[in-house]
Parts: sequence; C-alpha cells; structure tokens
Amino acid sequence: MSTLLSRLSLSSDRRHEMKIAAIVAALFSLESWALGPLSWIYGYGSGLETIPALKALSFDGRNLSLWSPFVAGGIDRLAFWGNANPFGPEYLLFSSLPAWLANGLHRFLQYFVAVFFTIRVANEQLGLKGNWAALAGVMFGCFSYFTVGALFTLPGVPVLLWLLSRSVGTAGSYGKAVGSAILLSFATTFTFGVPYLLTFAVLWLTLLQRVSWRKAAGHFAVFSLTLMIATAPQLLAIAFNGSASHRAGWDLEPITASIDGLFYRQLQFDLFGQNRALMWVTMNIPALVFFVGLVLAWRARRIGGTPWTVAATLLPIAAIYFLLSQKWAWLLLQLAVTQIAPVASGIYMGRFFQIPAPFLIAVGITLVVRLAWLMYCEQTAIRRTLFAATAALAGFMLVAPKVHLFYDLGVNDWGQANYEVRAVDALRAQPGLFRVASVLPLQPAYAYAQGLETVDGWANVYPAVYRDLWLRVLSPLFAELPAHRKIFGADSGRAEDNFIFLGVDLVHPSVGLLPGENVKEALRTGFDVDRRFNLNLLRMLNVRYLLSQYPLRGNGLTMVHAPDPWPTWPEYRDRNTGLVVGERRPPDMALRPGLRLFQPFWDYFQFNRRKLNGKDVFVYELADSMERFRLVRTVMVEPNGKAVLDRLSSMNAVALDTTAVLEAVDATSLAHRDGLADGTIQVTSYKPDRIELEVSSSGNTFLVMASTWSPYWTAEVNGHKTPLIRSNHAQYGLQLGAGTHRVNLLYRPPYTFGY
Repeated sequence: MSTLLSRLSLSSDRRHEMKIAAIVAALFSLESWALGPLSWIYGYGSGLETIPALKALSFDGRNLSLWSPFVAGGIDRLAFWGNANPFGPEYLLFSSLPAWLANGLHRFLQYFVAVFFTIRVANEQLGLKGNWAALAGVMFGCFSYFTVGALFTLPGVPVLLWLLSRSVGTAGSYGKAVGSAILLSFATTFTFGVPYLLTFAVLWLTLLQRVSWRKAAGHFAVFSLTLMIATAPQLLAIAFNGSASHRAGWDLEPITASIDGLFYRQLQFDLFGQNRALMWVTMNIPALVFFVGLVLAWRARRIGGTPWTVAATLLPIAAIYFLLSQKWAWLLLQLAVTQIAPVASGIYMGRFFQIPAPFLIAVGITLVVRLAWLMYCEQTAIRRTLFAATAALAGFMLVAPKVHLFYDLGVNDWGQANYEVRAVDALRAQPGLFRVASVLPLQPAYAYAQGLETVDGWANVYPAVYRDLWLRVLSPLFAELPAHRKIFGADSGRAEDNFIFLGVDLVHPSVGLLPGENVKEALRTGFDVDRRFNLNLLRMLNVRYLLSQYPLRGNGLTMVHAPDPWPTWPEYRDRNTGLVVGERRPPDMALRPGLRLFQPFWDYFQFNRRKLNGKDVFVYELADSMERFRLVRTVMVEPNGKAVLDRLSSMNAVALDTTAVLEAVDATSLAHRDGLADGTIQVTSYKPDRIELEVSSSGNTFLVMASTWSPYWTAEVNGHKTPLIRSNHAQYGLQLGAGTHRVNLLYRPPYTFGY
C-alpha cells in the first residue's frame, strides 16, 4: 500500500510540474497562437528562413530529396540550411497545419519541453524542490526566445541532461544510451547542435555530476556515437560540400582586447540584440548574478550546512558558464582546426556558448537567489527584495520581447499572410520551368515558401562558384555604392551573412538609394534596377519574374501585377532580421491627444483589416529569360574563372542565350567551337534530384542546364554515364551527338547508397 501511495504521490508531482510548464509555455508563446491567423511570426530564424524552407519542402516531394531546387538555383538540401533535420517533427507540423498554428504549436511545445525538463533536472540533479525547481524552469523561459529555427536544440538542453542521468554511469546501460541518443536526434541536427551539446554534457557530467568515467565512459561514447550517426546526413553533406562552398577560406572572427572581443555574452543577437534594454539585461545580469553568487558562496563556506550545499552546486555551474564564454579560446581552437580543414573558418564558434547558456543562466540565477534566501532567512527586508527583484526580472523578460516586437510584427508585418500571396500562387500556375528573384526589402523566402524556385535566398552552405557569379549580378550596385561590397564580402570573402540577395534595400538613404535617386519619385515611377543589377545574368539563370515590395523599372521589365493599394510609404527593413528600422508608416488615422495612449492598439486594429485582405507584391516579367535547358551554337573557352565571369558579364542576352563559356580546366579536350547544331528539348520528368530529358538534334550540339553546379550531379545518355562539364562558371554542360537522346540527370553525392 505504501508503495502504491508513493507512486500516486509521484504521479501527482509530475502532473503539477506539467501544469506549471504548460502555463509558462502558454504565457511565453502567447503572441504566436492566441490571435489565430493574426498571430505574430517572428521574422529572423522563422518567418524569413526556417518556416519558408519547411513550407517549400512540402511541395513536389522535396522533403526527403537530397537536392533543393528552390534556393540559389538548386543546392544540396542538407547542406544549404543549418537546421536541415531530415527527421524532425517540424515538417509534419508545417505541411499539415496553417503556418500560424504550426508556428504557435511549435513554440508552445518548445517552452513546455524546456520548462518541464528544467524542473526535472533542477529537482533530481541540483537538489531544488517545489517552487525553487519551478523558478529554474521559468528563468530558462525568460532568457530564451524560442523560434522554429531553434528546433528543439535549445529547449533540449535539459532533456539531454535528463536522458544522460538515466543512460550513463551506474544507472545506465548501452541500450539506454542508444535509445536516448536516437530520441535526442529528432530534436537537433549535427551542425546546429551535436558538437556543442556533447561538449556541454562532458563538462556537466565531470564538474557537476562528478560521474565515474570508468563506468560512464563506455555509455557516453555509445550515446555520442549514436547521436552522431543519427544526425550524420547533414554532417556528411557539409563535409563533402564545405570545401568548395562560399564558407571555405572565410576570414576568422578577430580577437580584440575588449570584453566582447574576449568573451561571449550575447544570447540571441537576432532578438535580444535588437533592443537596448533586452540586450543590456541579457548581456550583463547573468555575469553580475554569477559574481554575487561567488561572493555568497565564499561566505557560505564558513557557515556550512544547507547554504554550503547550495553553494557547492552553484560553483561548477558558474565554472561551466565561465569556460564556455571564453571567446578567445574557442577562436584559437578554430584557428588550429583550419590548418587541417580550412572550411572550419566558416563555423560560428559562439554556439558553444549560446546553446547551453540560457539554461546555465536559469539554474545559476535560481541557485543564487536560493543561497541568498537561506543565508538571510531572518531578514525579511532582504527576502522581500529578492522576491521582488526576481519577479520583476521574470515579468520584464516575459513582457519586453512582446512589446519590442509589437509594432514590428503585430502592426508592420503580415504573419500568416506572408505565405498566402495570391500573386505568387498565380505565378506558380504558369507553365514551364522558371525561377524568380526578389528585390529587397522583399525577402526571397516569400517566393519559395509558396512553391516557386528562386535564384536567391539565405543559405548556410552553397557553392563558391555560385557566389562568384552572384557577385557579378550585383556588380552595377557595387559600382554605384562601393560600401555594399563589404556587406556581401566581395573583397574579404566573408560576407555579413549568408546572403544571396538582390541588394540590401531600395528605400533607405544610407543603405539602398542610389546617388541622385529620389525615394518619393521612385515610389511613383519605379526604382531603377539597371543601375543595380546585371539583368542579363539573371536571364541566364532562368529568372522569368522579379518580385518586389516597391515599383521597379528597367530594360525588358514588364509589370504583370501591381498591389492594390499602390505603396506610398518607404518602409526600410533590416536585411538580417526583417524588422522595420527607422520611421514607421504613419497610422491610417491618428487619435486625438487625449487618446494617444490607445494609438498602438488602434494601429494594430487598422492593420489587421489589411492583413485579412492578404499581402500583395509587384510582379515584373523579365523579357528574354533563358530556358532551364537549352542548346547553344557556340562554345567558348577562357583561361580561368575570372576571365569566364568577365566574358559573361560583358555579353548581351542574345549572346548569352546561344553561347556556353567554359574554363580551360573544365574544357579538357574541348576548344572554341561555332556552328553547333540546334534541336529540341522535352522535359519528360522533373524531380528535385532526378531529371529526365529527351534531346533531338541534327548534329553535334552542346546542352546547357541552368542549375547551380555541383560535382555530384551525374548524367546518363541513352543509359551510359557521360561526364557533365562545368559551364558559365556555375552551371552544367553536356556534349551530345546527332540524333535523339534520353538524358537522365541524377544527384548522387558520396553519402548516398549506390554512389
């Protein structure tokens, strides 16, 4: 009977903890689900990156394909996107539910998992009971702002510790280690989580749990190996694509003689770093709390008893936080690794700190407050101050991000409507294979989220040859605004971010406007794209349409759709976050002075009416866009890549359409040839990583394919393997003789079976 009662009591405790986790998760994710289709969807990491990729992968069986044709003219599906977990729960959510509901449910689950398992770890491993364990869970939510882009990697930190406590050491087994690793693999990816999580786990088990590695080493090795194997698809994709990618040879992040040059402090720059108050709190409060905790621990050592027990738990957590924050040490390690693997220069080392830091901060703050509570138990004023300060911090971290994002997302963004643009749906219904490009501040994600293929986007790893070609697309912009070269890394090789964007904006004087350009005039007559981009190279990349938030003008551009109403206000958005920067659009109606307090809510109400009508964009057709597959009459050979790019940049649309330009190293036995035969091309099957063509010609000919070059595409002509030739610097070419040929194009990287 006593055993049964204890089990019932334990079950009751778990139910209580789950209720706390559910309440906290609901409060922190409120803006993402409570308002239905008008709910906010945070732009960076969700609205502009991860969610569009998840939506795009739901089209045409792209989810489990190795090749993703919808970004940058086609790049490796596992390598282009840092959060490319092929087996995570996100695909099911975003393929079966509206974006607002999938996003809101995902964020709720992230907070629920984070809070519940933090309570469990605090209770079982840190000795915190009841409300103190709950406080640790609340604090973890406070110092996190979970988005879909985080997957379950960040909220999974306490899950990792909870699993390891059951699978490693005296209570563990090899079977538990394998099962735990497989379970965790659904929550993360290799490049986004595995090395950082395992490093943190070793420190936690060694310094805090003080496990006997003689017993635990085997279990942990099996756990680590299983986790790496389970997330290996992305690791292998990065390994085989990284050395030839845009990241190879990046300049390392510098070490400077300053606090932020030597130590990591920033948790989530994309959110917390965009608001002064949030940035100050998240960068300074944790270090200050840990310092106070060390002072209290020094005093607690003399007191002994329960205070020293709490202090002894705090010290290893402070040590882990301190070790992981050593920016200089991680960068020196990176420097050493680049001597063997140069592509490592493109890795962001701050994740060793940023992934576990919110959890460490949460339990650190809880232990410091608990320690002070015990040491000053007889001083009511101090206890009240501790309670008020902790409650104020929690309240601030709950409310401040919502207030900070209210205008940017609640008033100035479109949320669900970002993925339901009727003009984009109409383009998808157009016949033939074609791509689109989006002019900032309209992000490319809005196009591929609705199933279109783009030549632009945001990609973690994409071929360096495509980057070279893209910089030539932007060369007119660089000539007008040389400062933009630094943003795209045109000189240093390290871009500000993984941009494949058409410029950095159109409307902001210090960023997008060209010399002599008047924004009010451009809003009426169109922004001049001939001065910004090489449209002929966009034509060569199979771009048939340009999308824009604002009107455009240029040679060969024909407007096929304009939004109603026509935009009259120049809204500047940050290219990294998508948040509005500078002056906000004036409200449709300003309230009287006595009612100004309610102006934000009135603005929100007015804009919701526009949201319900749906988002709209400008659509321009680009004349003489070249077909995805075409036969050329001339093959030219240039001595090196620069000469190839120079030649392509100087050619007009007619010459580009009828010519393939090869680099000598790729041409092998080919030489300059004119008068090649014409013919017909029929696309009989088009899948992301398998394309079937029927090509007929009256003589020797050369087939050009306007897809992004990768050495892992193979060709079979009439059942026989035939080498593909890199053409036009970042595309494919194939020699064919007279007659009718069945051409099968297959993506077969080394990490696939049967390669």
